[in-house]
Amino acid sequence: MPTLTDQRPSPPELDQLADSGEPIELVRCDLTELRLRDLDLDDAVLTDCVLNGVDLTGSRLSAVRVTGGSATGARLDRCDLSDARFDQVDLSSAVLSGALLTDAEFRGCRMTGLVAEATRGMGCLLLGCNAYGAELPQIVLARRSHTGTRFTEANLAGTDLREAVLDGCVLLHTDLSGADLDGADLRGADLGPCTRERLDVLSGAILSSAQAIAAFQDLTGVTVTD
Repeated sequence: MPTLTDQRPSPPELDQLADSGEPIELVRCDLTELRLRDLDLDDAVLTDCVLNGVDLTGSRLSAVRVTGGSATGARLDRCDLSDARFDQVDLSSAVLSGALLTDAEFRGCRMTGLVAEATRGMGCLLLGCNAYGAELPQIVLARRSHTGTRFTEANLAGTDLREAVLDGCVLLHTDLSGADLDGADLRGADLGPCTRERLDVLSGAILSSAQAIAAFQDLTGVTVTD
């Protein structure tokens, strides 16, 4: 596996490595603001790299492993991110619009302000992430356990959440309008205050008795005691 450590490679150097036909490894490399569109980085391993503002639009990143480091403002539009895994990566304000996200995993990532509109694929996993204010309309999150993820003020309008588990997730002021919550298990989620409109949006979801009582109290102002 060709490896670069503590370097700032040029686009031609990365093109040459990508054309070698072998997965490449980058360790603590600086790709800040590089234009690397349509690059073939399938199965690449990136550890503690700086990818702030890098433009990887249309690149092939299937099964890539990105651990640590920062990719704030990175452009990953229309990338193939199927089977990709991001661990403890700062993806704040990154753009993944049109990306293929089948079986992609984001674990412990900072995703504040991330934009992922019109994404494609059969669904991805967000585990222990901070997606505060993220734009994730119509993303597929169905049938996965997105444990401990913060969706506060995120846009999940039209999102497919069928049979998803949101244990330990925060949905405070999250836009769930038009989302499919059929069978979504929200019993361990922080739903925030309940309004009549909010209750309609949660149609089809599974709630705990405590959440149902809290919603009833929010809507009616009555106090429920045993």
